[in-house]
Amino acid sequence: MDPMTSTQNRLEKHIFLESVIGPVRIILIEGLPARLQPVNPSTPHLSKWILESQRQSPMLFRLLSKSLLNGDIFEGELLLQGLSPFYKMVLERVKTIPKGSVKTYSQLAEEIGHPLAVRAVGSALARNPMPLLIPCHRVIRKNGLIGHYSLGGKSMKEKLLKMEGVRIDKDKKVKFSFVVSS
Repeated sequence: MDPMTSTQNRLEKHIFLESVIGPVRIILIEGLPARLQPVNPSTPHLSKWILESQRQSPMLFRLLSKSLLNGDIFEGELLLQGLSPFYKMVLERVKTIPKGSVKTYSQLAEEIGHPLAVRAVGSALARNPMPLLIPCHRVIRKNGLIGHYSLGGKSMKEKLLKMEGVRIDKDKKVKFSFVVSS
């Protein structure tokens, strides 16, 4: 099977590239990023696939790389299929959190007009199909603890936040100077 195209759906293509967590595959549906998956760095032919991805989609490859390697806000359109309107609203809001900043689950719930839906916000982030592009690692608990992370657990979330310059103390709490207000 060609790793660049799915046989299940002719409109589905794959882009392979490097990220701050290592190599990833971005699944494109009708040309739009729809899902991000980590790839084992020892996968045979991976470097060839990355070069081929860059050759086939140079503009999208650059845009994705800028976000995945530098933590910049992804400026392109994403395909959020199979998610409820509420989940989409949460994920769109999370896309606006700048590198080096965090927000709390409570802040997000208030910002989208559902202040009592803090747990539902957490559930939406747990189903994020494109971690890193939709930087759910930038959302923490209101007590400053970093909380869960679906792409590699708490240790990966801590690593990503520290790489972005967020200070975390020995008790795994974020210094509140990094929490951005609405």
